[in-house]
Amino acid sequence: MSHSPPLVETKLSGVVLVCGDCEERSDGPTKLKAKQVRKELKRDLVHMPGRLRVVQSTCLGLCPKKAMALVAVAGGHAPLAAEVCRDDDVADFAKALSRLAR
Repeated sequence: MSHSPPLVETKLSGVVLVCGDCEERSDGPTKLKAKQVRKELKRDLVHMPGRLRVVQSTCLGLCPKKAMALVAVAGGHAPLAAEVCRDDDVADFAKALSRLAR
């Protein structure tokens, strides 16, 4: 006899994954840290209509050279992935997510 776990409603409209392993690689980003990127994304996404959870993850398998991998799954859209090298790239990723939410 098998049973499925109870499902619950959530107020989250999606999740953003920030690769924590990228900063530790020898060919990873020189100026970005996962904690800093998470903090910037949370600040930039606060005005979105839906609430996104921004979390640090282990390797996402993208492994960009001199960059950090970000993946967002939100609003019923296909996953959106980005390779960020600078703080400006993080802000641009947040803007792209905001456009999708509209």
